[in-house]
Amino acid sequence: MSRSSIAGRAMTAAAVLLALTGCGNRLYPVRGTVTLEDGTPITKGMIICERFEGGPAVSAQGPIQPDGTYRLGTTKPGDGLPPGKYRVLINAMDLSDLPDDKKDIPFDSKYLNFQTSGLELEVKIGEVDYPIRLAKSSRRKGG
Repeated sequence: MSRSSIAGRAMTAAAVLLALTGCGNRLYPVRGTVTLEDGTPITKGMIICERFEGGPAVSAQGPIQPDGTYRLGTTKPGDGLPPGKYRVLINAMDLSDLPDDKKDIPFDSKYLNFQTSGLELEVKIGEVDYPIRLAKSSRRKGG
């Protein structure tokens, strides 16, 4: 084998390794709609995710729009997430000093916490549509 052939193969191998390494940094679009079980859209809040499997710790977020839609981003709004499995919570954006279970929000307060939400998202290669359906709050207004 000639030196140029060996050098060519080494460069090809290096390019393949760089390409594979770069795949871990790639972000994939994640979007969806947040609704109650009856289909009523949630009109405000924030989706927050944290990766628990598939790579180093990563968090992402995206505001819920008035029509219930959202797009997640890790470094800038809507830029997507790297592959992996994520826990998901919904921040109701209720800044009152009340405990979570006393806040007047349209959905069950269990969705305010990663440990109790039961929501998980898996990002693979490609765009992800992740609709979120939430149970209604069991709290009555004024009660």
